[in-house]
Amino acid sequence: MRFLRERLGLVLLIGVVAALLLYSLRLAQEARDPRFAPLPLSYSQHRYGVKGFARLLERNGYTVRSLKRAYRELPEDADLLVIFPPPFRLDAIGADGDWTEEDAEALDAWLKEGGRLLLFSGDSRLPESLAEDSRMRLPIAQFPVNRFVDAQPSLPAPWLEGIQRVRLADQRVNLSPRKERWVPLLHTGGAVEAALWYYEAGVVFECTDWQWLSNEQLREADNGAFILAVVRKLLPDGGVIYFDDAGQGDLERAPREARGFWGVAPMGVRIAFAHLMLITLVALYSLGKRFGLPRPAPPRAPALGEYVDALADIYARAQAVHPAFEIVLDSIRRRLCRRLGLPAGATLLQLIQALPPESPLRSALSDALQALQNPQLTADEARRILQRIEAAN
Repeated sequence: MRFLRERLGLVLLIGVVAALLLYSLRLAQEARDPRFAPLPLSYSQHRYGVKGFARLLERNGYTVRSLKRAYRELPEDADLLVIFPPPFRLDAIGADGDWTEEDAEALDAWLKEGGRLLLFSGDSRLPESLAEDSRMRLPIAQFPVNRFVDAQPSLPAPWLEGIQRVRLADQRVNLSPRKERWVPLLHTGGAVEAALWYYEAGVVFECTDWQWLSNEQLREADNGAFILAVVRKLLPDGGVIYFDDAGQGDLERAPREARGFWGVAPMGVRIAFAHLMLITLVALYSLGKRFGLPRPAPPRAPALGEYVDALADIYARAQAVHPAFEIVLDSIRRRLCRRLGLPAGATLLQLIQALPPESPLRSALSDALQALQNPQLTADEARRILQRIEAAN
């Protein structure tokens, strides 16, 4: 308890750092967990994502890329564009002026010049030619449902050979004929679920549902085989396919727009940077201020050797070796007299005679007595004799 009282600030700071670390680990886990991934993006592993569809195209020789720009910046190498509905993040579309009429006109011109399009929902960004009667054709947002229907091919087309049924989510939507050339491909009784229609040199595949292409439903019935047959019909010689990921809110700003570090850095980099700043603040705080009250240092009794060395240095600088030697010997004499029970006024010679003849201390004291009679006594010799006395004491 005393430690907690004296280190309360440090304990609280460590607790805050530990809590932030655990929270960052949770965020990192969510970033890796497919359950928390964006839903219909091309490489999402979510149950409603379409990563399996993208991999299916790649395994069959197509190049799959992600489009995170507005339609006016559609790359020139795009052979086919896949537009999924934006069911969960509608606020990201057109909310800050990124989508303009120029985008719709660019997509319309791209289709007229021979573009290929897979369309699974109406969208406010689409040109009027694609959005015609959209209320009766495709909803603006399609949410996952639990009702499913089995659709059959409408025509005995050679390129649909072997396809018996496609399992679709029942979105309660029916396609009606376009004024251009329009070919129904899938039907459920009297409702058309998928169709091809030709827009000048371009071709559009539209379907009432997108859920049948998700990771959860792609392997149901002949779903994978059917969409692959459609893509091969549109691009028989292969090509580059772009998934419109910007439609899901994953919009990449144009290079001309300035973005700061916090806007472009991934979440993991932001967390690491925040931890680095916190550690820096802790280090600065710990260097500038103590944690808790200062404790007094315990008293320390210096050893006799330290006292002798210090005193010898003082008297050596004053050229007074004999006085210093006499003072130290007198202190040793009084201390030994008390220990041996001799009178305090006993001389050094009496002290030597009171010690056993074979005692190292008696020999050292005898040398000290002789050194007192030496007028040429040096500081080194005096220090050596006193060190012998200390070692024998």
